[in-house]
Amino acid sequence: MKTRRLWTVALAALAITAIPTAKATAAEPWARAVTTATYVNENGTDPAPLNLRELQGTVVGLGGEAMPRAQVTLFTEADHSPVATVTSDREGKFRFDKVEKGFYRVLARVEGLCPANVPVKLESSLFAKRKLIITMRPKGLDTCSYGVAK
Repeated sequence: MKTRRLWTVALAALAITAIPTAKATAAEPWARAVTTATYVNENGTDPAPLNLRELQGTVVGLGGEAMPRAQVTLFTEADHSPVATVTSDREGKFRFDKVEKGFYRVLARVEGLCPANVPVKLESSLFAKRKLIITMRPKGLDTCSYGVAK
């Protein structure tokens, strides 16, 4: 009887953890789904949302060098609730899988640098087949970190 109850509890716990809102992946094993990220917006003026078909990209420094281990979090646009978090791989690449179409914020953080807050619109458009490039900048400059679609 105890064994049966233990299996029931184990299967229930496994089923609950297997239902994420968005699947967070990266090319390296340190990618993880996190829901405790804090939303910040240090943009002087919010840019228009970038149109993307998929939510993947690269985090780079001002010189274009890859920024490994950057924390990249996806937030809803409406209430800034965290959806998923990944850590960029050795090449600065990150990816969020199975994200529904709509408006989101991508927030990238690297210790000691200004966080990037990038509005994005996920859509099925032919013109949206671009990747997000997030450029991290030091704090204290006229502008903060930013993102572009290429």
